[in-house]
Amino acid sequence: MTSLNPDLPCPHEGFDVLVAVTRLTVHDDGPVTGFSASITAACAQCGEKFRWIGVPAGLLPDRPCCSVDETELRAPLRPASSDPDFGLGVPGFAIGVAR
Repeated sequence: MTSLNPDLPCPHEGFDVLVAVTRLTVHDDGPVTGFSASITAACAQCGEKFRWIGVPAGLLPDRPCCSVDETELRAPLRPASSDPDFGLGVPGFAIGVAR
């Protein structure tokens, strides 16, 4: 669906949001060593994807990151009952800017 007036941009008044939680393991069928939530958002009216601001691209166990195209937030999380360092041993990566 698009804006009723083609001369005006879509007002983005409604959203489709998808949250997927992944159980992280070192190998298939291994014990769970962490969890990650992947979050995407798009306008329910026009379908335009939204981009995450202020997070580096990558996948890290100790802080949120986004996909290279900035449309997916990847946020580590842990059960409230777990130790504060749960999941921090999961390997990760970040994409930096060459200087």
